[in-house]
Amino acid sequence: MASSFTSKNSASLLSVIVFFVVALSRRCCASKVVLQSGGYEGVVVALEDDLPPALCQDLIAGLESTVRAASGALFTATRGRASFREVTVLVPPSWGASPCSALGALGDAAGESWASADLRVSKGRHPQHGTRPWTLHSRGCGHHGDYVSLGHQSLTGNASALAGRQLARAWLEYRYGVFEEAGALGSPAHPPHYRAPDGAWKPNVCTNLPAVAANPACDPANLTCPLHLKKEAEEEEEEAADEDGSESEEIAKRSVPNGVTSFMALPENPAVTQLCDEGSHDRDVPTRHNLLCGGKSVWEVLRASPDFQNNWDVEGELRESDVAFRYVRTQPPKVVLLVDDTDVMIVQKRWEFVRKAVRKVVTYDVPDGYSVGLVVFDSAAATKYPLTRLTDGATREKVGSSLPRNPSREPHHKRCLLCGLREALRMLQQDNTGSGAGHVVLVTAGGGEPLDATRTNEASHALTSAGVVLHAIVYPLTERYPTPGAGLETVAALTGGRTYIVPDQGIGADSKLSMYYNLLDSLYTALAAVTGPTVLPVKVHSAEHPGGRAAVSQGTFALDPHLGADTVFAIFYYHVTHVGNLIHLVSPQGQVIDTANMQKEDANINMITVRLAEAQATAGQWHYKVENRADSHQALYVQVTSRQRASSDNPRVSVSAWTSHPLALVNASDISRPLALFAEVRVGVAPVESAKVTATITRLGYTDNGTKYEPLEVILLDNGLTGPDMALADGVYSRFVPALPAAKYSVRVDVEGEVEGEVFTRHVRLGVVDVVGVLPALDVIPPARVVDLRASVLEGSGGRVAFTWTAPGGDMDYGVADRYVVMASRSPAQLREGGGRLLEGWAAPLAAPALQQHTLLWPDFGVVHYVALYAVDEHGNTGALSNIVSVYVPAPPSTTPVPSPSQPPVAPVNISAVREAGVGAPVLATLDTRQLAVVFGCVGGFVALVAIVACYCLATHRRHRKSAQAKKVHEAYAVAVATPTKMGPPQDFPDGGKAATKDALGKDYMSPVESWSASQLLSSRHDAKRGSMSARSDDASDHSGSTKKSYGDSSAGNDYYGETNPYPYRHDAFLGHYPSPADQYPVPADHYPTPSQGYPTPTEGYPSPSEGYPTTPTDLYPSEGFPVPAEARSYVSSPPSESFLSVSCEMLPSSHGPPAYAAYPSYDASLRSSTSSKVPPPIPPKPKLVYTPEPYIYDAHAHEAPAPASLLAAEKRVRNITMV
Repeated sequence: MASSFTSKNSASLLSVIVFFVVALSRRCCASKVVLQSGGYEGVVVALEDDLPPALCQDLIAGLESTVRAASGALFTATRGRASFREVTVLVPPSWGASPCSALGALGDAAGESWASADLRVSKGRHPQHGTRPWTLHSRGCGHHGDYVSLGHQSLTGNASALAGRQLARAWLEYRYGVFEEAGALGSPAHPPHYRAPDGAWKPNVCTNLPAVAANPACDPANLTCPLHLKKEAEEEEEEAADEDGSESEEIAKRSVPNGVTSFMALPENPAVTQLCDEGSHDRDVPTRHNLLCGGKSVWEVLRASPDFQNNWDVEGELRESDVAFRYVRTQPPKVVLLVDDTDVMIVQKRWEFVRKAVRKVVTYDVPDGYSVGLVVFDSAAATKYPLTRLTDGATREKVGSSLPRNPSREPHHKRCLLCGLREALRMLQQDNTGSGAGHVVLVTAGGGEPLDATRTNEASHALTSAGVVLHAIVYPLTERYPTPGAGLETVAALTGGRTYIVPDQGIGADSKLSMYYNLLDSLYTALAAVTGPTVLPVKVHSAEHPGGRAAVSQGTFALDPHLGADTVFAIFYYHVTHVGNLIHLVSPQGQVIDTANMQKEDANINMITVRLAEAQATAGQWHYKVENRADSHQALYVQVTSRQRASSDNPRVSVSAWTSHPLALVNASDISRPLALFAEVRVGVAPVESAKVTATITRLGYTDNGTKYEPLEVILLDNGLTGPDMALADGVYSRFVPALPAAKYSVRVDVEGEVEGEVFTRHVRLGVVDVVGVLPALDVIPPARVVDLRASVLEGSGGRVAFTWTAPGGDMDYGVADRYVVMASRSPAQLREGGGRLLEGWAAPLAAPALQQHTLLWPDFGVVHYVALYAVDEHGNTGALSNIVSVYVPAPPSTTPVPSPSQPPVAPVNISAVREAGVGAPVLATLDTRQLAVVFGCVGGFVALVAIVACYCLATHRRHRKSAQAKKVHEAYAVAVATPTKMGPPQDFPDGGKAATKDALGKDYMSPVESWSASQLLSSRHDAKRGSMSARSDDASDHSGSTKKSYGDSSAGNDYYGETNPYPYRHDAFLGHYPSPADQYPVPADHYPTPSQGYPTPTEGYPSPSEGYPTTPTDLYPSEGFPVPAEARSYVSSPPSESFLSVSCEMLPSSHGPPAYAAYPSYDASLRSSTSSKVPPPIPPKPKLVYTPEPYIYDAHAHEAPAPASLLAAEKRVRNITMV
C-alpha cells in the first residue's frame, strides 16, 4: 500500500507535534514502573556483567531480603500507599542457564537491559557512597531520577535491614525527586549544623524530635562535627549494651519516640519511619531538599506525583504487598535492517555506499550469535534475507551481500514506510528463538512531506506494542532546508531509539567519502544501542584528513589502561589509489611500527586495516602517519577501535549522553524548558572529575547563501549549580542551550578525561533534535540562579563578612549579568516573599562562571541576619532568588560599644568587590576601636612634631634668605648709581624686556622723575624675587605649564603631579579615592583640573580606576586596601594666589615713601649720591592686574626626573617677566 501524504502548513505541523508530546511523552519519558493498588510493578534490577557466578547464591538471597526490607520501610513511610510487588532481576549472560538454585528457572529478557534498569548492582565501590545505595538524579525536584546503584557487598553481608532502609530512601529520591533532609559532613552548602534565628547552633536536619541540640563533643562550626540526636541517658544505656549486639537495634528504637521524622534525613535509625509534612517540615534549615524543592516538604512533593494524585483517600485501606521476583537473562538480540531502495538512491554513489556500509556492519561489527534479517521497501516491502543467526564468516558474507546491486525505479514520493515496518515486525514475530521483541534499523532518504499524525500514531503504536525499538538513519538528507519535527524522529523516540542524519554531499557524479563514513558511523552507533555499552569495541578515535593539502597526514589517539585487546587501526578511502604506501604507527614509548606487512585491504568496503597484537597495544598517546593521495574534494578517514583486555582488573570507562527532551522535540517559544544536554562519564562506578566534555551542535541544511552552518560548541560542566547540573563532581556534565531557532540539529558529545594518569577520549552521537516554534522577539531569558552563596565572618577583622558566589551570567549561565540585587532581613520568609532591606554598593557581575567575592563591615553584633541575592540582566530579566545564608557576627568585648541590632544594615561598607590572589586581610582590619585610637593618636602626634620642626627650619631659612636679598639690593643700586645712562633690557629675557608695558599696568602707574621701562623696574628686584614669583610660598605648583615641568617630580610630597598612591582599589569607606598607579591606570590629558576648578582637596575624590578587576577562584578572601596616613597623601592643600606679583611686593615694608610709591628702605639711603642726575627707579605699587590663567595642558614629561637647578632657575626667570 502506497503511503499518501497530505500537505501541512507550519501551524498544523506544530499542532501535530504538540499532540504527540502531550499524549505520549509520559509513556516514553517515565520509567516502566507503575503503582497499581499500592504496589510497584515493573521494577527492573540489573546485575553487572563483571560479577562472578560464584556470588550467585549469596547475592540473590541478600537481594531478596534487602528488597523486602525496603518494601516494608516504603509502606510505613508512605502511610500505607506504596510497596514493592513485582521485581524482575536481569542476571549477567556469563552466568549460564543455571548458575545457582536460588534463581530457579531463568526466563528470556523482554527489553530489560542494564541501561534501562531501575536498580543497578555493581561490582565496584563508589568513592563517596561506598556500597550503600545511592541515586543518580540529573533532573530537578519532582522528576524521576536516572537510576539507583548499590554495591554487591551490601547484599552479601548481614546488614540487610539497614540496607533495606537505605534502599527505600534512595528509591524515594529516584521515584519522586525528593532529596536529603540532613546536612553532610564537610559540605559548606549543607553543613551538619546551622545558626538558628536565636544565634544558637542546631543540627541541620528535618525532624520533629523535641529539644534537639548541637553535638556537645565537637565544635558545631566545624564542618566535620557530626550530627548528634541522642540524650545522655540513652548514650549510657547504649554503652552498657555494647557487648550485647542483639539488643542494639531495640535500644535504637527506644532512643526516639515512634513516628518521628524524617526518613529522608535519618534512614539508618530504625525508629525514624515517617516523612516530613507541612506540620513537621522546617523550610529554613539549609538542607539539599529545601534548596532544590523551594522549601516544600517531602509529602508536598509526593502528593503532586502521578502515583498519589488518584489514591489520596486510600490511607490505611491497603496492606503491604508480597514481593514476587522473576529472573531473566539477556538473549542475543534480533536485528532487522530495513532499507529504502526508491529511485532517490540512484543518484551519484548513494546506493553503492549503502551496500558497502551494510556489508561492513554485518561482516565485521555485529557480534557472534546475533540474528540479522534484511528488508527493502519502496511502494511495497520485500524480504531479502530472513532472520539468521551469525555464527561464521560465510553466513555473515551471505547476509551482508544480500542487498540488490541496483535500487528500484520507484519514485521516492511513493515509498511506503509503514509497509516496511509491518514486514520487519512480521519477521521478528515469526522467529522461533524467543519473543517478538527486537530492533529495527531503518535507512531511508530524507525529503518529501512529513508523516501525518495518523500514520505516526499507527507506526509508534505497532512498534511499542511489540516491544520493538526503532533506530532511524536518514540517508541522505536531500532537503536543503529541512523541516523540523517530520514525524520519523518522534516515532523512534517513542520506542526508545534515536534518529541520525547523514547530509547529502557530492560533486558531479561522485558522492563524497564523508557520506559513506557518516553512514558507517550512524550504523555503528545504532548497533551499540542494540548491544549495550560493553559488547562492541570502543571507538577511541576518528578523524577526517582532507586530500590535496599535505602529502602525509598525521594524528594522535589515546589508549586507556584497560584497553588493548583487538585494537584495529582502519583507513577508509574513496579509491584505493588515494592511500599511499606509507602507514606508520608510533607507540607511546617511541617505537616506530612499519605496517607494510600488517595491512589488510578489503576493496568491497573501501577499508585498509592494521590489527595490533595485545602486547603491542600499550596504554598512552599514539601517533600515526599516513601518505594521503586523495583528491582535493575527497578525504581519508582514520578510525581506531579497541576492546577491554581479558586479564585486566582495571574498571571500564563508560560514557553515555542524553537530552532533557526524550522525544527530541524542543519548543523554542517555551523559555521555561530549554534544551539541556547531559553526559555521564565514569570509570566503573566512580565519577570522572575535571574531564573536558564538549557538545557540538550542528544545524542541518544550508544558509540562504548556500553555505553550511557553523557548528556550535558548548562546554558541559559538572559544577552542581542546578542549572541544570544537580550535583558537584557526580560524573554528570550538563548545560542548557537556550535560544536555538527552529531547525533540525545534529548533536555529538566528545569527552577527554584522565584515568590512572593516562588520557582517554570518547565520542557519543545523540542523534537529531528538532526545535519548533518561534523564538521571542525580545530577550526574555533570565540569568541563572545563584545556589552557592556563602557568608563567612573574617576572624579578627572587626566584624567584616566575606560573601562568595559564582557569577550566574546574563542568559542563564552565558555572558554577563547587568547587576545584583542583594537583600537582607531578620526573617528568611520575608526574603522568599520579596521583602527585606536592599544592600547597595555590591560588585558588578563578572562573566559566568567566575567566582566572585564581596566583603563588607557588618554593623550588627550578636544578631542573626539572612542575606540573599539575584541577578538582573540589561533587559530587566531577573533570575531566581539565591539560596539564603545566615550572617552572625559575635559580639566584641564588653568595652567596645555594640551597635543596636534592631535593623539590618542599610548601606554596608564595601571593602573589596573582587577577590585578588595572594593578599590577606588588611592590617587595620585586625585592630579594634581602642587600638585604632592609640595608633592614630601616635601618628597625629608625630605629624605635629614634624610640622613644628619644619616651621622652625622654614623661618630660619627665610631669615637667611632676606639677608642675602638685602645684600643683592645694595649691589644692584650701587651699579645703578655709578652708571650715568639708562639701563638696557636684560639680555636673558626672550621678549627683550617688553613683556610688561605701561598699558598692562593700568592707570595707576606714575614716574616721579622719568619713565622707566618694565624691564628696568623688574631688574632692580630681579634676583631678590625670582624664587617667590615662580613658585607659591607653600611649595605648591602654580598654573603655568613651565612650572608644571619644573616641579613635576620635586613636589611629590604635596602636589597632584607627584608620585601617585600605590593602592589601586577604591574604597567608599574612606574619604576620597586613592589615585591609581600611573603605569597601570594612566590619566588622560583632559582629566586634569583647570585653574578655575582648583586642585583637588582631601575631601574630594581623585579619579578611580576601572571597576573590572580580575578574579582568582582559588582564593577565599579579598585583597583589601586600607587608609594611608595623612602625611603620605598626594593632595594640594590650598588654591593658588590670585596674583603672582603679590608675593614679590609683600616683601617690602609699607611705612616708607609717598602714597603712590613704596619708599626706599632705610638701609638703601646710602645709595643716593648727590652727584647723580638720576635717582634709582622707584618700586611700583602692587599692580591691579587681572590674571588670565593659561590653558591647563598635561605634559607627558611631568613625571620624568627633575631638571638641574640651573635650568630651573633660568626657566623661572623667563616665567617671571612673561607673567607681568
